[in-house]
Amino acid sequence: MRTEVAGGAPRYGLDWDRGSQQYQVTLILDPLKYAVWVTFYHRVIAKGSISFDMVLDSGYGRETRSVNIVPGSYSVARTGGLFAVITFVAEGESSAYDLSDDEVDGLLEYYDTFGSSSTLIDRIAQFALIDTLVLDF
Repeated sequence: MRTEVAGGAPRYGLDWDRGSQQYQVTLILDPLKYAVWVTFYHRVIAKGSISFDMVLDSGYGRETRSVNIVPGSYSVARTGGLFAVITFVAEGESSAYDLSDDEVDGLLEYYDTFGSSSTLIDRIAQFALIDTLVLDF
């Protein structure tokens, strides 16, 4: 949440910890898959108001997450009768909350140590592109 402060920068905070993440989803379906999807959408998940499992990537690779469809985000476009392009926003909890505090600290520490440093790659590039070409006329 964000609170305006007179004469200063706004203040930010959380109402509560954890929470959902939104994912923009696009499905391109042939006529048979579209018919199955329409049936599932209307009859099984009640236009997205009932949670359903969907394979998504919340930053840790493809995983099955329980999601709902955000109201007002669903649309269908037909492509000359061949395919249906369905777009919507799915909302579900991020896999980030599946990590323990120790795993979070370890991942961030690992990245600080190895992920952001390109020293080795820079040195290999220097050797391959400059140092070994000293006799190149």
